[in-house]
Amino acid sequence: MHSPVQIFHQKYRLKKSGLFKWFQSRVCVLNKLRILNMNKFILATLSSALFLLSAQAQQGGVAILDIDYVARELGVEEKVRIDLISMQNRLNEELQKTQAKLQEQMSGVEESAGENPTEEQRRQIMATNQQLNSEFNRLKGQAQQALAQERVRLINEFRIRLEPVALMVAKEKGLDVVMMKVTPPVFAYTSSVDITSATTAKAVEAGMKVEIPEEPETPVAAPGDGIEGGEKGKAEE
Repeated sequence: MHSPVQIFHQKYRLKKSGLFKWFQSRVCVLNKLRILNMNKFILATLSSALFLLSAQAQQGGVAILDIDYVARELGVEEKVRIDLISMQNRLNEELQKTQAKLQEQMSGVEESAGENPTEEQRRQIMATNQQLNSEFNRLKGQAQQALAQERVRLINEFRIRLEPVALMVAKEKGLDVVMMKVTPPVFAYTSSVDITSATTAKAVEAGMKVEIPEEPETPVAAPGDGIEGGEKGKAEE
């Protein structure tokens, strides 16, 4: 048997437990409302930030330029090609003359050794052949490097002259950056940011259209691999 005091405390605990559950449920609801309001605030903040970024992108966006097309329309591409062919012909002519002189030196060394060269003369023939071939290969490499450097110089010269024209056209569209269409590859863009035609027209107005020179009728063949000779320098079997 429970005393009246124990019965009173049991009833009080039951009432307190029910009141606590009700209070706890109210707290959960308030927390959920607070979280929902916070999420709404975050979404509103993100929306505002995206709107600002979008507005900035429209004010300082990227223009697309097909520089290869511009170079073709201005005649620059063809002029560069012909200029490089002419330079290559001149370099080949110089190399052929040099090769002939070195070959003459090699022949002179072999002739001076006679039909039956001594061991010392054999060593001299081999050393001369190696030295002349090394010199010829060095000059040949310099010519190839000069041709490659000239190609880079002509292309960069055109890009430097075109740069202010392209930027001027881009600024007229409210764009601040010009990206070439092919390098690096552009995945997708709208036609409104393509400034290729407008840049070509402005470049023509600026006097950038060039006259294409005549292409050389007969290209000069490249010289052979090196300096022949040295057979007399080989030891007899």
